Amino acid sequence: MRLPNYIDNFASWKADFSFFTTIDVRFAETDAFGHVNNSVAFLYFEQVRLQFFEACGLMEDWTRDRAVHMIVTGDLQCDYFRQMKYGDTLEVGVKVARIGSSSIELHYVCVHEEELCFTGRGRVVQVERENGKPSPLDEESLNRLTSR
Repeated sequence: MRLPNYIDNFASWKADFSFFTTIDVRFAETDAFGHVNNSVAFLYFEQVRLQFFEACGLMEDWTRDRAVHMIVTGDLQCDYFRQMKYGDTLEVGVKVARIGSSSIELHYVCVHEEELCFTGRGRVVQVERENGKPSPLDEESLNRLTSR
């Protein structure tokens, strides 16, 4: 299996994941060929990412009324290894790979019955709501991210 360039050693990379969510593939997520449409992986990334940020206590900070900051997606990549179909139960994981001053690089993994389906990586950036410019993560946010 050829690995994407963001994975050096698959076993150790995968072992670092501790936050997962279970997703049952819905019929609406499949295409005419009967497998999950390739765009759906990005919805799965979003689902596990938001649940992770909620568990860290960050979503409330970014979504409350009069919040100064919000997050935007800077980039997102997916690498596919196995087809998925309606009725499959997927385990989708997310982990923090790197933290910059205003950005967080996340890595994703998806397995079905212990078989690798896809991996991914992406970067979210904290920006000021008013002007859309990157804004540094504060110490409390950094602590929340690194304690998970």
